[in-house]
Amino acid sequence: MGVLKKFEQRLEGLVNGTFAKVFKSEVQPVEIAGALQRECDNNATIWNRDRTVVPNDFIVELSAPDFERLSPYSGQLGDELAGMVRDYAKQQRYTFMGPIKVNLEKAEDLDTGLYRVRSRTLASSSNQQAAARVRLRTRYRPVSRSSAFSR
Repeated sequence: MGVLKKFEQRLEGLVNGTFAKVFKSEVQPVEIAGALQRECDNNATIWNRDRTVVPNDFIVELSAPDFERLSPYSGQLGDELAGMVRDYAKQQRYTFMGPIKVNLEKAEDLDTGLYRVRSRTLASSSNQQAAARVRLRTRYRPVSRSSAFSR
């Protein structure tokens, strides 16, 4: 990650954290949506000219009060946020290695209005099985006699 990007993230954290502490505002789903988009942008990995892979497994850590307020809707909210990430990725031409999941968790070390997003790229089992088949096919590819001895 570049120096400028790190500086931008620290500045964003300071500004958002300061406002949240001063105004004691609760986390809103739209803020989480924006954070998930930034998480995709910041963790995009270019695989080749036509494919940029982004995380597909997200954990949003919330303060205890924010978690208590949003947890009754966590399933539906997670699905909505996953759909938003899918739409954003389509606009940016990002791809995923597996299904998109967004889960909410309580973090005791956060104050009201503060949140933290963690992400990772998880391959689905079908993607893993397909990759294993391709590896086997390329490693143990039989050579036919006719092509090996033809002129």
